[in-house]
Amino acid sequence: MKIARVFTRKTNITPVDDLSFIGDPQGLFIPEIDKIHISVIFTHDLEEAERLENEWKKYAPVEIGGPATGMRGENFISGMYVKKGYVITSRGCRNRCWFCSVWKREGKIRELPITEGNNILDDNILACSDEHIQKVFNMLRIQKGRKEFTGGLEAAILKEWHVIELRKIKPYQIFFAYYKFYYI
Repeated sequence: MKIARVFTRKTNITPVDDLSFIGDPQGLFIPEIDKIHISVIFTHDLEEAERLENEWKKYAPVEIGGPATGMRGENFISGMYVKKGYVITSRGCRNRCWFCSVWKREGKIRELPITEGNNILDDNILACSDEHIQKVFNMLRIQKGRKEFTGGLEAAILKEWHVIELRKIKPYQIFFAYYKFYYI
């Protein structure tokens, strides 16, 4: 089944294959497609997604989904909604931060199959099992190019062995997730 993916805006992680589109249908030729998924990352783009649905429904049945809709990332296929090299190996979070929608949308941490890539987008990868985290580090070790963790590591659960592994792969950048501090 050929699924076209339509995005409301271009970001650094938007796929660039022949079945990925930004915004309105462009040009005289739209490839033959069976279904269209409009992926919405940001809630302020929901209105635009609805507008795009009207434009794209002329070509095939349309579904709107993505994090902004509250949709769980159940059977996420790496490379379908994010550019090649960006990887999501888990979904969810163990924390229930008041400002965050991840735990509400995704629930507790779920480990996904690990695919190859250089940039780990997981919301809270350190909440995964030690075995899963080690497999991710092993996968990163054999990748070419700069390694990144742009999803967020939770500093409060960072272990010494994580630091040792991180030093081995020499990541270009690491983003840390918000952590609630308590003062006594």
